[in-house]
Amino acid sequence: MPNVDVAYLDAPSWDSEMQERLSWLRENDPVRWSEADQLWLVTKFEDVVSVSKDQGTFTSAEGVRPGNPAKLSLIDEGEPRHGELRALINKGFTPRMVKLWETSFRKITSDSIDAIAKAGECDFVEAIAVPLPLLLIADMIGIEKEDRHRFHQWSDAMIAGDGNFHRPEIVAAAGKAFMEYTTYCKDIIEERRKNPKDDLLSILISAEDGGILGSIENAEDVPAIDNESAANELSMFCVLLLVAGNETTRNALSGGMQLLIENPGEREKLLANPELLNSAVEEMVRVISPVHSFARTATRTTELRGKTIEEGQKVLLLYPSANLDADEYENPEEFRVDRNPHHVGFGIGPHFCLGANLARMEMRVAFEQLLARIPDMEYADAEGPVLKPSSLVRTCERMRVRYTPEA
Repeated sequence: MPNVDVAYLDAPSWDSEMQERLSWLRENDPVRWSEADQLWLVTKFEDVVSVSKDQGTFTSAEGVRPGNPAKLSLIDEGEPRHGELRALINKGFTPRMVKLWETSFRKITSDSIDAIAKAGECDFVEAIAVPLPLLLIADMIGIEKEDRHRFHQWSDAMIAGDGNFHRPEIVAAAGKAFMEYTTYCKDIIEERRKNPKDDLLSILISAEDGGILGSIENAEDVPAIDNESAANELSMFCVLLLVAGNETTRNALSGGMQLLIENPGEREKLLANPELLNSAVEEMVRVISPVHSFARTATRTTELRGKTIEEGQKVLLLYPSANLDADEYENPEEFRVDRNPHHVGFGIGPHFCLGANLARMEMRVAFEQLLARIPDMEYADAEGPVLKPSSLVRTCERMRVRYTPEA
């Protein structure tokens, strides 16, 4: 039996033995109290789905990252506030807007591949996985080109802060990055109020006349919202966009390429049948599970698989476990490009990932171009992917690859 009594909220626990721990929990104790974390661990697909859908019993309003005092905008809101914010933010993710972002993203992808195509070898993370989503979000928010290196640094520092609460230097760096990034975003928001553009922030500022925190129907007790409060809310959404939209897609891209390299038969199947790309993207997200965990808080005493969860106690939804549940998937650890699975890689229920279609578009476009231009990537050394432990997201730091140089 593996040691399952580790702290699942601590980054170092997410080591090479984590999948073995999650497998044991799924099969032997799928709803288990964690003394280390002081919460319930939920590991089965069926339970992750039922908890996620029941916001009345398991709310997000008490925060989704236990121990982290910062609220992450939309994902830390309960109903009805979550629904109100989501309806407004959706205006920036309509099919028309995603199509607009796709035009921009195709050029970002093409330019990034141009830079390494003739080299025959590169670090896939540095050359492809990092810049693609980062540059798209920079375009969406309106980050100036000369500031985009800071964008990368801010993102990495904030992600590192989660699960490293016992390392004050990392927490301090995360706090510093948070303050610098939100200040930067507030300056952009103020500029967009004066000079709107066809970008995400301009759309959100103009939504519902008063911006993202504009008038709320049937809410007479809600005080008037000034521009400063609206800017605070918008800048927090920018933090969410950076963390959720950049880091997760980055690691979905590196993980997806890892799966193609390690499963050459499935890659050949995809090369021969490009129409399977959408299915392959869903399978990549299932197997990789870019987000490791989010929490919910019980609003009342309830039961789950015979375990009594007291009001106020937290449950931790472990997505990499749910997505490998043998009761849901045949041979779940196998990567099959034609499986086209339902999964919880983007969450499920009221808090289903707002940017899921954007992430799917990014993966589809990236792998479409990569397979067309560099179809034979393999590891350049025995080390393969180098993963950094994180309790929040899968984090691939480096992955050296080689391939036939493009003529």
